[in-house]
Amino acid sequence: MIRSIFSRLFLSYIVVILLVTVTLGALMAYLVREHLIENKRLEMLTEGHSVAAAVAPVLGTGTLPFRLELLGDLIGARIWVADSQGNVLAGRPPTRWVRSLPEDPQRLEALFAGTPQSWVRNSRRQNDPSILVAIPLASPTPAAVFLSTPITGVNQTIGAIDRLLLLSLLFGTVAATLFGLLMSRTLTRPLADISHAAARFAAGDYTSRTGATGGDEIGGLGRTFNTMAASLAKVEYNRREFLANVSHELKTPVASIQALAEALADGVAAEPEQQQRYLATIVGESQRIDRLIRDLLDLSQLEAGELAIVPEKTDLVAFLGREAAKYSHLLAEKGLTLRVDAPAAVPPVLTDPGRLAQIVANLISNAARHSPAGGTIVIAVQSAAGKVAVAVSDNGPGIPPEDQPYIWDRFYRVDKSRARSGGGTGLGLAITKRLVQAMNGEITLESTPDQGAKFTFTLPVA
Repeated sequence: MIRSIFSRLFLSYIVVILLVTVTLGALMAYLVREHLIENKRLEMLTEGHSVAAAVAPVLGTGTLPFRLELLGDLIGARIWVADSQGNVLAGRPPTRWVRSLPEDPQRLEALFAGTPQSWVRNSRRQNDPSILVAIPLASPTPAAVFLSTPITGVNQTIGAIDRLLLLSLLFGTVAATLFGLLMSRTLTRPLADISHAAARFAAGDYTSRTGATGGDEIGGLGRTFNTMAASLAKVEYNRREFLANVSHELKTPVASIQALAEALADGVAAEPEQQQRYLATIVGESQRIDRLIRDLLDLSQLEAGELAIVPEKTDLVAFLGREAAKYSHLLAEKGLTLRVDAPAAVPPVLTDPGRLAQIVANLISNAARHSPAGGTIVIAVQSAAGKVAVAVSDNGPGIPPEDQPYIWDRFYRVDKSRARSGGGTGLGLAITKRLVQAMNGEITLESTPDQGAKFTFTLPVA
């Protein structure tokens, strides 16, 4: 059983070429045969009229047989005269004409009514067919002159065509084999390359790519595979990075909780103040783990489109005022100032207040971590074109241009040397972007090194 595409294509090419060759050869043989017979029939009709004109004057005389024999020798045909009853009046007809006319009665009736007739007859004893022509004669009794001759050379011509067909078949077989090998290998080689690349990728080589990227459909398949492979490789890389980051984020607080708990259990912290300090640290680390888990759940639901967003009409300026008052005291302890700049008339927006509070908290927390002591965080509001834009800016060190495309990725940190314990979970901006998008808004970043950073997100007007 033929299974490979190469074998199927190869066999298909050979079969198609052979079928075309045989069909064209048979058609050619048929057309040549019909052409030769038709030409001979027309020639015999012309000669039949000439014979009829020469026979008519001597019809019924004793010279008719001699004249028929002479004319037959001149044109190479057997000639005889017969009446409508099949009686031979002169000449030598074939043996089966002795008793009756063996032709179609209707055509014989038309013949003796004055219409010339012709037949193609297949002889049982001769290989070549014969042409029979009948021309009516002007006489008191209905009679006609008949001419019969074999079409010499038809079968020889057909035989020559058959030999040509055989040679064509042999040549076609050779051509089909070579052409089939070439085309089959041309078509299947890129498929094999894609297959091998896919096998390597499935075996764990995530750098595996195919070189079959031509301009045809197979090349399109190769380009699609490479795109898919790059995407899957990125997913696998992100998965490993995600697991490594989550493990690291959990390892530090868990280790701290374990060490402090063991110290308390062993009675190392004997003083009440020291015990309270240990317990406070344990609570803080537990809250850090809880925050990481909640962020991971939020991000997972956002990426799956399962996080519930309940939009409602919200007074944005009043909302931001409340949020600023909530964080101002904490920021003041770090030497930072938080200011809200908003015009007098800002239309209400359609948003989920709980999720908006999460966005604002993430952006303020991010700005606070990167702002120097004495710095100012500004929340600016501006409305235009059916949307309200909220910008949170700081005067920190800014974000380098090479890092800006990646700040929305999970666990990405611009400052690789900064200890994880000094920052958040590394998920804040990733969650913020997806929350803004879930509320039909957009978020962008503008930053210049040493001149701070500004995050701007939009919300639809209610």
